Amino acid sequence: MRPYAAVLAIFLCYGALAQTTNTPESPARDFDLPASELTDIVGDGGLDLSDADFEGNPLKRFADKWPKDLVIAPIPGYSPQIGWNLTLAGGYFLNSKKEDSDSPPSIIGGFGMVAENGSYAYGGGAYLHLLDDKMRVKVGAAYADLRYRFYGIGNNQNDLGISLDILQEMPLYFASGTWRVWKKLYVGLGYTGGTVETRAKLIIPDPNLVNPLGGLDIGAWMIPLEYDSRDHEQFPREGWKVDGRAMFYSDSAGSDFDAETYKIAANYYHPIGERNVLASRVMLRWTEGDAPFFLLSTFGGSTDLRGYASGRFRDRMMYAAQTEYRWQFSDRWIFTGFVGVGEVADRFSNFGNNYLPAAGVGTRFVLSKEHRVGLSIDIARGSEGTEYYFGVGEAF
Repeated sequence: MRPYAAVLAIFLCYGALAQTTNTPESPARDFDLPASELTDIVGDGGLDLSDADFEGNPLKRFADKWPKDLVIAPIPGYSPQIGWNLTLAGGYFLNSKKEDSDSPPSIIGGFGMVAENGSYAYGGGAYLHLLDDKMRVKVGAAYADLRYRFYGIGNNQNDLGISLDILQEMPLYFASGTWRVWKKLYVGLGYTGGTVETRAKLIIPDPNLVNPLGGLDIGAWMIPLEYDSRDHEQFPREGWKVDGRAMFYSDSAGSDFDAETYKIAANYYHPIGERNVLASRVMLRWTEGDAPFFLLSTFGGSTDLRGYASGRFRDRMMYAAQTEYRWQFSDRWIFTGFVGVGEVADRFSNFGNNYLPAAGVGTRFVLSKEHRVGLSIDIARGSEGTEYYFGVGEAF
């Protein structure tokens, strides 16, 4: 499930349970927990959608008086970790009262998701553009019950091909505010908190026995940074989108451990002719301190990098780089081809020892010509096999 898509309305945005999804992008997305296609919605902030009036506004067809700014839509998806899934998302868009304002509309919404492997999540939030978009406020809360495979930490462990089924339950919440300090640059402060209960899925002869891996309270002070010069949020043809985030987990924030995570991602869009786009993305993430395994960097997913199951490769440091050509064949159909490479390592000096390449193709069917939101299907090949992605929006 691409974070972007999966939650068309919530924008539980921090901003990085999709990210993407595909996302699209739009956001980005602060917990890079395993099964990041889902958890990035809460962690990295969910979405950045400024509008999402799907063509026909699904339920408006059945009610003439359906509010034009209220959008409710079922969104199917697929990810290698949780399988087929269905999200029901709803959002209400609040436009600026100033007629001459170019501020994006604020969003208040919620979502519920169920997946083929038994995972589910639900939540709600708001993404507010205040003071003619000089200030952006993002708040949200969600609950997730996830099932996924844990392959260990480090490349040597991953090479063994051994995995453990993990069950995690987590109530999560966050709030952040950013201020426009210069042109398209926003800087601010935020907070994220919650509890993560982790269990291993094992066959135990005595039903009275339990197998907890532990429960942890999570609390972190957040410093978000965003620069966005794209000409369009859903299908940009030119410009930059840069997202940065520093997370400080400490006792003062209510955390059971002390750790830091840092992430910086930069997308660049270059127009080719009148309709096509060459899109590129570079992402770097690293973790310091006594971080639990689910806060380490995980390679793969629908954003960084297609072709690997999210969480298949995990360590303290990670980077991913990719480029994608988007060929707009017609008003309704877009075809894509992409290549990329990335790595995980325990320290920066060990990068260059275990490259993970990926390549693939995809297609999009545009649902809304005005807002450029479309259904997407991607097929990607990595060193471990082939993965399939089905969702809404672009990967980045």
